[in-house]
Amino acid sequence: TICKDLLKKNDKWKYSISATTRPMRSNEINGKDYHFYSKEKFEHKEKFGEFIECEWVHGNRYGTLIEPLEDAISGGDVLLLDVDVKGAMNLIEEFEDDVVSIFIEPPGINVQEQLESLNDRLINGGDYSETLIKQRLKRFELELSYKEKFNFSYINENLGETTKTINEIIKENIK
Repeated sequence: TICKDLLKKNDKWKYSISATTRPMRSNEINGKDYHFYSKEKFEHKEKFGEFIECEWVHGNRYGTLIEPLEDAISGGDVLLLDVDVKGAMNLIEEFEDDVVSIFIEPPGINVQEQLESLNDRLINGGDYSETLIKQRLKRFELELSYKEKFNFSYINENLGETTKTINEIIKENIK
């Protein structure tokens, strides 16, 4: 949601569409929300080095295709990526000085409140099974342990304010 809002405000920015092996949800479009691949096709692309990073997340594979990154770099474009913390660490390591990394936390003044907020968001988001929600909540503390490795972190209390602040952070830090 934040990336979509940022793209509306900055028509020259681009978005890196992640690849996944998870099933497509009813409201998603292949090639717009994700590149949905079979496990075999994903493994083929991984084997032939088409991903800059890929990870197992909640029982499915997710990855960032290299080609859009290379295109953005050669064109001097701003490319937004929405990746998990392990994927972010791979990108930060690979592109060190060319990455503005931002860790976004759910609302709350402590971990318990943030877990409750995340739980509510996942339940209200609709398309999540109880098992997946439990997996996401269990992984939250692991994700928090990476926060200090990002250039910036921000608690998403208000979507409009969060988007505005992140927009400013990116503009101030792009080269």
